[in-house]
Amino acid sequence: MSEEVTRESFEQIIEDAMYLQDEAEALKYVIDTVPYEESPPTDDSSILDKLLLLDHLQVNYYRPIFEKAEPPARDHVKVQSYNAFCEDFVPDNSNDLDIQKILSKLAKHRAALINVLRKIPLIDWQKLIYKDNREITLYQFAQDMIYKDRSILKEIAEMVMVFQKDQQGRRGIEKKVSEKNQRQNKD
Repeated sequence: MSEEVTRESFEQIIEDAMYLQDEAEALKYVIDTVPYEESPPTDDSSILDKLLLLDHLQVNYYRPIFEKAEPPARDHVKVQSYNAFCEDFVPDNSNDLDIQKILSKLAKHRAALINVLRKIPLIDWQKLIYKDNREITLYQFAQDMIYKDRSILKEIAEMVMVFQKDQQGRRGIEKKVSEKNQRQNKD
């Protein structure tokens, strides 16, 4: 039997769910400094693809599941496999994608999802759902969502750092070449 969801654990889930919203807002300030549409050699997804996946998951996967669990629903909720859902996702790579608008939408959609979560009474967080042919509580499903969000955000942060280090390295090389050329021109 799973443990009872308390007001404190509920508030922690809400706070953890808000993390994606905060990260989307924070990314707005650094995203334009990296090639977010490029996929690094170690990954087949770009930062943009990962952001689009996060938004797709919260709008088309997580939110509908939480909405099904809202009162007065009393039926058991069956959940499609997360991995299958991710594999079916095809990012929109049209040229008119504005990264700032995507980040704003991501934050806005997370705020809407948090509003759905807040409407679920404490007792209903114990509701069983069926995920990958096993029973878990709605609360465990929310914890899983947060874990998956954070792992994707960690991948994005690592990619941003790699791109920034690469850019710093190039600037350092360019500076050394420029200094060498200036010394040669003086001689």
